[in-house]
Amino acid sequence: MEYLSLGLFLIAILIAIYYCATKNHNLFKKHGILHIPPMPLFGNMGSFFAKRSTLQDTILEAYELHPEAKYVGIYESLTPIIVLRDLDLIKSVNMKNFDHFTDHRNFVFKDMDPIFAGMLFSMKGEQWKEQRSILSLAFTSNKVKDMFNLMSECATRYANYLSNLAENEREMEMRDLLTKYTNDVIATCVYGVSVDTIKNPKNVFYTYGKSTTFTSFKKDMAMLAQRNLPWLAKLFQLRFLEKHIAKFFTEQVINTIEERKQNGTYRSDILQLFIDVNDKKVPGKGMSTENMVNHAFSLFFGGTDSVATQTSFLFYLLAENPEILKRLQEEIDETLENNNGQLTYDAIQKMKYLDAMINEAMRLQPITVFLDRLCVKDFELPPALPGEKPFTVKAGMNIWIPVDAIHHDPKHYENPQKFDPDRFLENGKKIINSGAFMPFGLGPRICIGNRFALTEIKVLLCHILAKCNVKIGSKMLLPLQYEEGVITAYAKNGFWLNVEPREHSYCTSQTNGTTKHLSNGNCRN
Repeated sequence: MEYLSLGLFLIAILIAIYYCATKNHNLFKKHGILHIPPMPLFGNMGSFFAKRSTLQDTILEAYELHPEAKYVGIYESLTPIIVLRDLDLIKSVNMKNFDHFTDHRNFVFKDMDPIFAGMLFSMKGEQWKEQRSILSLAFTSNKVKDMFNLMSECATRYANYLSNLAENEREMEMRDLLTKYTNDVIATCVYGVSVDTIKNPKNVFYTYGKSTTFTSFKKDMAMLAQRNLPWLAKLFQLRFLEKHIAKFFTEQVINTIEERKQNGTYRSDILQLFIDVNDKKVPGKGMSTENMVNHAFSLFFGGTDSVATQTSFLFYLLAENPEILKRLQEEIDETLENNNGQLTYDAIQKMKYLDAMINEAMRLQPITVFLDRLCVKDFELPPALPGEKPFTVKAGMNIWIPVDAIHHDPKHYENPQKFDPDRFLENGKKIINSGAFMPFGLGPRICIGNRFALTEIKVLLCHILAKCNVKIGSKMLLPLQYEEGVITAYAKNGFWLNVEPREHSYCTSQTNGTTKHLSNGNCRN
């Protein structure tokens, strides 16, 4: 009798576990929405969790269920997700009916990761709206222009380093190098701290940043656990930011603010802009010190690994397409000749081929695989296919916009697998306004630091390519393969490239803080 009772108890436990692992998996079947049958507990993410597929593959499998469907369904573990395919519907959700989809879904708990929970990306409703409005003042064209020289100093340092490498040191993993550059840029432009990670790779900004901002399987699993299995995340304390690292970045902001106020120190960086904006705030509104800490770290987190990875893709594509590299270098050389050897903010912004090349690279190799929106007010979607019924997205449900899949859809781009900057040179405005191009997002929730990031990328490309060529390295996996089991796209085994000095290039001189490139004949050794 005891064995019977024990057996029945175990069966009841297994039934309860199965119910909890599948309770949300009938939604799409119930409403007749195209989807791939989910696995218990893992939904459609089992292969991704097991590191056997990429997130691009997982989403693309659902995206390709029907070429005319306006949307399909996917399950992120236990959570049902509507994946939009129709561009008009995507623009409706992100712009016209944005008030129904103002927020992102939570990806961290405030009690476990307060800094992450306090970033602009995590904010919701009126708090997001207020802070977004304040932060936008720090990212105008003029403000970014003010920080151009800080970026240029970092880019010059890296260009000089690469152009003077010994022959046996020229093959390198570019993402590793470029995270050092983006670390230095964020340290100086956001926190007002000058670091040289090439000379001192153990500086605290880089050391702490590497353990926090670099994409990894462990961090991605922590995020997915906090999103989908919060009890598990709390049980094992799966946090993003270790407490001592959070303390460092908090004290960095607090101490800098106090020092500048006490000594009247002024510097053209993001933290100074926060201080200036706050001094002019409307009573009852503005940034608390906590806001400043969180926003500064948001820029560090969002602008280190992601910008380095996107720039790595850029260099890889240029190395793989030497005719495009040559054409870009010709534009860089011409810009230098027309500007007395100087790469200024205004000169770089006028470089049309550079702009087209970067846009095309972000289309072909976007590091953001999808965008997410959280429904805050019920919204009725039209039928996914003719003859079907509309579907009401309830408040609390999540929508994904499949950036990578749309960027590679031949319905939107002719020959989408080809790296062709001319498509943006000829039809740039049309493509950007089509809704089929969204490397930084779309609508009011578009990445607030996109102008800063693009300038950071452009200045580095110009300084390096004025002096160096890039070629595919012997360790690069070809054709390009993506790392499985990580949320952000990057190359499996890394971006291994050869960086070699150009036969006819420019040397660099600096006078009164101004970077100037000189032709070889005018260089002094």
